[in-house]
Amino acid sequence: MKKMDLIADVGGTNIRLAMLDDGIQSHLECFKCDDFESLETVVAHYLETKQDITVADACFGIAGPVHGEVFTMTNLGWTFSVQSLKDSIGFNNVYFINDYTAISMSIPQLGRDDLTPIYSVDGDDDAPRIICGPGTGLGVAQLTKVDGYFECISGEGGHAEFAPNNLRQVKVLEALMDKFDHVAVERLLSGQGIVNIFQALAKVDKIDPPQFDASQISQRFIKQSDPLCVETMELFCDVLAQYLGNMVLTSGAFGGVYIAGGIIPRIINDLDKERFIEVYSRKGRFKDYVLKAPIYLITEAQPGLMGASVYLSQKKQKGNI
Repeated sequence: MKKMDLIADVGGTNIRLAMLDDGIQSHLECFKCDDFESLETVVAHYLETKQDITVADACFGIAGPVHGEVFTMTNLGWTFSVQSLKDSIGFNNVYFINDYTAISMSIPQLGRDDLTPIYSVDGDDDAPRIICGPGTGLGVAQLTKVDGYFECISGEGGHAEFAPNNLRQVKVLEALMDKFDHVAVERLLSGQGIVNIFQALAKVDKIDPPQFDASQISQRFIKQSDPLCVETMELFCDVLAQYLGNMVLTSGAFGGVYIAGGIIPRIINDLDKERFIEVYSRKGRFKDYVLKAPIYLITEAQPGLMGASVYLSQKKQKGNI
C-alpha cells in the first residue's frame, strides 16, 4: 500500500480534501459539510474509496480560530480534536490551522498564472506579506519569513472596528450602529456586508430598498443598472482599499498585498483599479509608504489546500514530524 498524507480545506459550506505524496496533490474531492454529522465522518467517507492508500499525517485548514486542543465550528455543530482524528482515522500526526493561515502559506508557491495584479510595483521578497479575503466573513493574515521558513501570524482582524474616512461613510456607520453593538469592518467587507451597506445607504437616503441579496446587488453593479447597487459596491471597494492601506501601515507589508475570498474575483473586470489605488494610498504623509507594496488578487482555485501542503512540508523539513 502507498503511504500518503491528507490535506483539507474546511469551510463553512464545503470541505475539500486531497492526498499528498512528496508535495504532489492528487485525489481532490469536494463535499457539502451539511451532508455529514462530523469532520471524522466526512474524512472516513473520503478515504473509503482509497483502500490502496495508507494515510500518515494530516493538515486541516479550518474556518475559525485555532486555539487549544478541541475545536468547534459553531455553524456546523462540529466539534473535533487532534486526538479524535487520530483515534477515528489512524493518523500519526494531525495539524489544524486557520483557513487564512493556509491561504497565506500558499503565497510563496503562487506563480504568475495564479495571480491578477491590481497594482504593480517591485515588492521586497524579505518583507512581510498580508492576505485579506472578503467572502462569507473577512479573513486576515500576515506572512513573514523566519530563519528561511515562512510563518503565518494569524488573528481576527476582520473584527476590528470599521473606520470611515468621509462623511458619506460616517452616515453609513451611524446607520449600522443602530443595528449592531459593534460595527466591525467585517460587517461591511463580506457577502452579508454588501447587504448591510445597501440597506444602510437606503436608510440614509430615506428610501425603501428591494430585498436584494449580495449576488443581486453585485450583478446590478456589473450591469450598472441600479444606482444604489452601484454605490453599494463602490463603497464596498473603497472600504476594502482603505483597510488594506491600513494593514500595510501597521505591518510594513512591502512583500505584497494579496486579496483572497469569493467576492472580488466576481467583480474584478469591473473594478475601477485607478480609484481603488487612489483610495488605498490616501494616507496623507504616508502615501508613498503604502505605494511600495504591490497588490494582487489570488486566482488559484485551491490556495487553502496548497497552503496546507506547504505547512505540512515545512513541519517535516524542520524535523517536527
